Amino acid sequence: MNKLISIFLIVFYSSRIIAQGDEYWQQTADYHIKADIDVKSHTFNGIQRVTYHNNSPDTLFKIYFHLYYNAFQPNSMMAVRALDIPDPERNIEKSFSELKSNETGKVDIRILKQNDSLLNFEIFETILKAKLNDPIFPGDSAVFDLEYLTMIPKLIRRAGRESSEGVDYSMAQWYPKIVAYDDEGYHPDVYIGREFYGVFGTFDVYIDIESSYKVAGGGKLIDTELLENNKKRYHFRAENVHDFVWAADRDYVRYSVKADSLITFVFFYQDIGNRKKAWLQLGEILKEAFHFINKRYGRYQYDIYNFIEAGDGGMEYPLATLISGDRPLNSLVGISVHEFMHSWYHTMIATNESSYPWMDEGFTSFATIEVLQFLISKGLIEREFPDFPFQNDYNMYQEYINSYFYEPMNIHSDHFSTNYAYGVSAYISGMIFLKQLEYIVGKQSFDAGLLKYFDKWKFKSPKPVDFIRVMEKTSDLELRWYLDYFVNRQGAIDFRIDTVYHKKKNLIIDLKRIGNIPMPVDIQIVFSDGSKKNYSIPLDLMFGSKMKDEFEFEILPVWKWVNNKYSFSLADQDKKISKIIIDPSLRMADIDRSNNARDLSKRDKNSKK
Repeated sequence: MNKLISIFLIVFYSSRIIAQGDEYWQQTADYHIKADIDVKSHTFNGIQRVTYHNNSPDTLFKIYFHLYYNAFQPNSMMAVRALDIPDPERNIEKSFSELKSNETGKVDIRILKQNDSLLNFEIFETILKAKLNDPIFPGDSAVFDLEYLTMIPKLIRRAGRESSEGVDYSMAQWYPKIVAYDDEGYHPDVYIGREFYGVFGTFDVYIDIESSYKVAGGGKLIDTELLENNKKRYHFRAENVHDFVWAADRDYVRYSVKADSLITFVFFYQDIGNRKKAWLQLGEILKEAFHFINKRYGRYQYDIYNFIEAGDGGMEYPLATLISGDRPLNSLVGISVHEFMHSWYHTMIATNESSYPWMDEGFTSFATIEVLQFLISKGLIEREFPDFPFQNDYNMYQEYINSYFYEPMNIHSDHFSTNYAYGVSAYISGMIFLKQLEYIVGKQSFDAGLLKYFDKWKFKSPKPVDFIRVMEKTSDLELRWYLDYFVNRQGAIDFRIDTVYHKKKNLIIDLKRIGNIPMPVDIQIVFSDGSKKNYSIPLDLMFGSKMKDEFEFEILPVWKWVNNKYSFSLADQDKKISKIIIDPSLRMADIDRSNNARDLSKRDKNSKK
C-alpha cells in the first residue's frame, strides 16, 4: 500500500509539472516591513515578513535573499570590480578606498525564520542562502520572518546617505530582497553595481524617522503618525511591484500634478539654490508627455508616480525615480522622461535586466528620444537633434563595432569586460535593435507590435524570444534570425553598391554584403528632377516582406542569406537616374555608409568630357 501511495504521489506531482510546463508562471512575494531609523548612527532596525508563493511546477528546498548594502565595503566584489575594470565609473574605485569604518554598509541578520521555525543560513557577500526546514511544494506558500540591523553606507552609487547634492537618505536596495526564481532557476547575482531582477508582490512599508525629516517613497502614502519619541511613522503601500525605494531629507518640498483623471505625479525636491523654477515647470511638461506616452507604449497601470531628488544621477524603481535635481530645465526633463519610461520596460514589463539589460535600457532609451521629440514639437523644451533623431547613437554604435572593446549584446550586465561595452550594448545597441526592427518589418507593423508586446507581457518578465514572437505575429514575418545575428553573436552590418552599368536597355545594379549580418535592403532611386522611387529587397530568412512603411515601395525578389552578392535590373526609365541609395531612412545600422550611395550624375558629366 505504501509503495502504491508513493507511486501515486510521484505520478500526481509529475502530472502537475507536465500540465503546467507549457503555461506561464511566476512567483509572488508580499512584504511587510518596519524600519526604525537612527539618524545619529545612520542605522536602522528592520522587522520584515515575506509571504512567498511558489507558483512554479518545482518543489523548492532552499531560498536566497539579496543583502545589497554588504557591497559597500572595501574589498567587496563591487569594490574589487571597480578597481580592476579598465574604465571605472565616475571615480567609484576612489570612493571605496576612502570609506571610513562608519561609512560602510552592512546587513546584520539577527533572525531568519520559516513558518515560525528558525533557519540556518550562510552569507556570501550580498547573498544569503538558507536551506529550508520544510520544502515549498508547487502551489504552496511559506512565511519568512527576518530581524536585522542595517548600517546605511555613505552614498557611492545609487543608495546610501549624504548625496553630493545634500540629500540625507537615498534608500534603494535597502531591505533583504528575495531572489527571483523563474524557469531558469534562482538568480543569486552578487551585487556588482548594475541591474536588478525581482519578484512581483505587494509592499506594506512602515518607516519611523525623526519628525524633522520628510519621506518620499515608491508607493502611495497611506498615512502618517506622530510617535512619542519625536519620531514620525510613514506608511506606504505599493501593489503588483517588484521593489520599493524611499528617500528622506529635511529640505524636501512636495507638490503634485494630476497627469490625468486617474494618475498623479508627485515631486520632491530640495528648495535650495535655483531648483524651484525648473522643478515647478517639470510637472506640466510631463503631464503633456503622459498622453503621448500612453498611446504610444501602452497604458500606465498604476495611479501614482514619484519624482524624487536623491541618489547619484538617475535610477529607476517601481512607482518612483531617484534623480539628481540641481539641473537646468532641459536636463531635468530629459532625465525625468528617461527614468519614467523605465516604468514600462523595468517596472511593468520587467524583463530580467541583469541578463538582458538591453531590453530595459535600450527600449527605454528608444522611447526617451521619441518622447523628447514630441516635447520639442510642442515647444515645451529646447533641444537639438539631427534630422534622423537617432543618428548620434548610430554613430556611437559604429565606432563601438569597429573598436577593440566590442562584445555581443547577450552578456550578463555584470560580466562585460568594460563599462564602455556595457553602456553601448545596453543603451545604444538595444535602442538600435528596436529602430532597426522598425526598418525590417515596416513602421505600421512595428508600432502595432510595440503596443501588443506591452499588452501581452506586462507584469510577466518576458525574455528576448517573447518579444520577437510578438513581432513575428504582428508582422507575419520570421524574425528569429535577427535575434540570433544582432544580439547573440558578434557581427557587423555592411552593404555597398558594387557596380552599376547598362546592359541593353536595362540598368544593372550589383550590391554586395561585406559584413556577416544579412539584412533586407531598401533601395531608393533618385531621378534628375528630384523625384524618387523606392524598392525593398526582402531577406529569404524572413519568408515574406514588410508591407507598409514610412514610404511607398516596390518589392524585389529575395536576397538569399548564403549569397553575399545581389543583382537587379531596372528597365529603361522615362527620367534620368541621378542617384542610387541604400537605406535612405538611415535605420539600418550599416557600419560604413560611405559606399551606400552612387551618384550617377557625376558619372554622366565625366563621360561627356
